[in-house]
Amino acid sequence: MARRVSHKVKLYTVLGDYVAIEVEAGTSIELLRKIQKVLNKGGEDVEDSIRMIQHFDVFYSLMCRKFKDFLTPKKNISELLRGNVLVDKIKLAKRDDEKVVVIVFDKSLNKDLIEKALTELGYEVIL
Repeated sequence: MARRVSHKVKLYTVLGDYVAIEVEAGTSIELLRKIQKVLNKGGEDVEDSIRMIQHFDVFYSLMCRKFKDFLTPKKNISELLRGNVLVDKIKLAKRDDEKVVVIVFDKSLNKDLIEKALTELGYEVIL
């Protein structure tokens, strides 16, 4: 049974071979939760990322004031040592009237794994 493709997600690699996705802010929280469940990774980093996305305007203005490109979510040291971290950093952006979130995943996750997870979840992956 084929899944209905509901949202488009741009998937690419950034400097240092980190895998990143670009998605609308409105669907990014649901997407993070689903990827967390499928890959069985993430803890405090995912929760802090979701908090930043939920308060998009506050954190976006903080990024602008401090001239930051990315925000780094809190990470639990024991999760880092166990390799249980999902999100390395996030970027909040506004394009026209649209709020966009760039999620940079932990270095332990490769592009094929993220692409497979997104496809299984019914997202249309744009490379």
